[in-house]
Amino acid sequence: MATIYINGMDKIDPQQRIKELELQVSNLISHNNVASLQKEMSFREAIENSIPSGIAVVDNTGKQVYVNKAFCKMFGWEGEELLGKFPPYVYWSHQDIERINNALKQTLNHKAPREGFDLIFCHKNGKPIPVNVVISSFIQKKNETYWLANVIDLTDREQSEEALIKSKLLLKSSIESQKDTIIFSIDKNYRYLYFNKAHIDSMKFAYNADIKIGINFLDYISSDDDRKLLKANIDHTFIGESHSVIQTFGDTNIDYYEVFFNPVINEKGEIIGCTSMARNISKRKHAELALKESETKFREIINQINDGIIVFDEQGKIIIWNKGAEKICGITANDILYKSIVDFQYQVTPTELKDREQIEKTIKGILTQQTPEIFNQILDFEIIKPDSENLINLQNTIFPIELEGYNLFCVVFRDTTEIKRYEKELVRISTDKDKFYSAIARYMYTPLNTFHNFSKVMAVEMDTLPIKEFQKMAVMMSKSATNLYSLLDNLLQWTKMNQGKIAFKPENLNFIKTSQDALSILKPNADLKNIKINHFATEEITVFADVFMIKTILRNLVSNAIKFTTNDTQIDISAKQTPSNVTISVLDKGAGLSSENLTKLLTTSEIHTALDIGEEKGTTLGLLLCKEFVEKHGGKIWAESENNNGSEVKFTLPISAKIVNKINN
Repeated sequence: MATIYINGMDKIDPQQRIKELELQVSNLISHNNVASLQKEMSFREAIENSIPSGIAVVDNTGKQVYVNKAFCKMFGWEGEELLGKFPPYVYWSHQDIERINNALKQTLNHKAPREGFDLIFCHKNGKPIPVNVVISSFIQKKNETYWLANVIDLTDREQSEEALIKSKLLLKSSIESQKDTIIFSIDKNYRYLYFNKAHIDSMKFAYNADIKIGINFLDYISSDDDRKLLKANIDHTFIGESHSVIQTFGDTNIDYYEVFFNPVINEKGEIIGCTSMARNISKRKHAELALKESETKFREIINQINDGIIVFDEQGKIIIWNKGAEKICGITANDILYKSIVDFQYQVTPTELKDREQIEKTIKGILTQQTPEIFNQILDFEIIKPDSENLINLQNTIFPIELEGYNLFCVVFRDTTEIKRYEKELVRISTDKDKFYSAIARYMYTPLNTFHNFSKVMAVEMDTLPIKEFQKMAVMMSKSATNLYSLLDNLLQWTKMNQGKIAFKPENLNFIKTSQDALSILKPNADLKNIKINHFATEEITVFADVFMIKTILRNLVSNAIKFTTNDTQIDISAKQTPSNVTISVLDKGAGLSSENLTKLLTTSEIHTALDIGEEKGTTLGLLLCKEFVEKHGGKIWAESENNNGSEVKFTLPISAKIVNKINN
């Protein structure tokens, strides 16, 4: 007997149901209960209208004789538009007409499948509607055959199926599109159940293997070490342990992978296999290695810098301490790393300035960046090394560094102790220079003033001035001019010497001959005072010296001796040779100067004090020039004197080029 399926609910036998209804109607009529009949008809109509699936009935001629409201609603037609119509019905879809006709033929031949037909019908607005149609025949009175179609709208089901298919396709596409993510599954016999393209490529790359479903995964691993490692990790999953490792794989080519192993569990809770997902992290690993190498090089570069470099974090912990910092502060990196910057600052602060509270306040201002004015400023301060009493002058700069969300603070500092010493020396030299030029001006004033006064008198009183007075003034003017010339010449030579403009060309010189040539120009001055110049040296004595410089030294020393020596005395020049040098002496027999004053004559800062010594002003600039020239040769100059018993100036010169080259290189 044919049945009707209503939306997956219990089966209904139409013929049986109709017979029951007819029997009920007959019984009702037989009892003349019209009201009950009307009630039954209403109940029947309510049942039909409550069925969610569409119901359509056609007779044996194909004429449509009944449709329920659900059917009309499903396809948008009114009952009057559908009843009495013959195939093809208006709700048949032209795009599926062939399958509909085939379904009709199977039904007429009583070959309709129990599950019905999946067809495409059409809504009145033209929208196609997927449906499932179950057709059953039943016999009505007079043995007429009717066909009842139970129609279910499959739109929601097909949408769900389509979404599921898309989801599966998307999942598969996602898995296959992961070029750097390898996925494969194996059973408990290590046989492949599934693998994605990335796994295919990786096995080919690492082991030159062409893998297949159903083949033992381990048989493809050509590296014994890799095979043992993978088997051990897979076996862990077979006892229910999920885990991950980072490992290199391959013997032909090597890559880094982060591998995850997870057991596959069925609905009974049994472990039936293993799924593995591996991500190729070679780029990340190479980047990490490159970063590590770069970091090593960076630290090496920092350690090669002579300046001290300290870096501390937001907690004030020192994290970088280079070799420069070790050398300057006298503290090794092992002794200071990861310790407090406050403790370090307190440790190296001079005793009289130690104030831990103030140091903590300063460091807190830096760490919280509440004192930004301190950043990127060049600051001077002093420290004292551990186990030392000597102060070290430092110059530092501190600046913040923002790195990956963290704040670091870098201090770069250098030892300026020598620079400070040079600065003090420069201040002293500048002061000496001012005194020196003041003394030069005073020294030049006397000869220039004498020359000026005498020339003025001569110009005004030329006609009345006696010849002897005229000659006397001319002699005084000549002497002033000579002194002035000597001063200017020495000043010029001294300036050139300090500017490096005088060429230094030492050579082997015979001392006696060189001395006589140099002093010949002074003979007239010596003769005026009846002073005899004596040489006490052997002919064999030689010196290795610049001829211009040694002659300048001798002329200045002897010229000064002539000035300080009284009339009718002598000046002795002697030379004594040692294995390394020659000591030369200029001794006069004048009133003499104290050793203190002779020392001042050789000191720039004291030059002005010599101007008031003696009736004749000493040519102290000439002595300074002598000092510069002697030291250029690597020698030294000094003075010895006994009051009222003469003065002696001595200096040394080398006897070989080796000594001079050693000094000047």
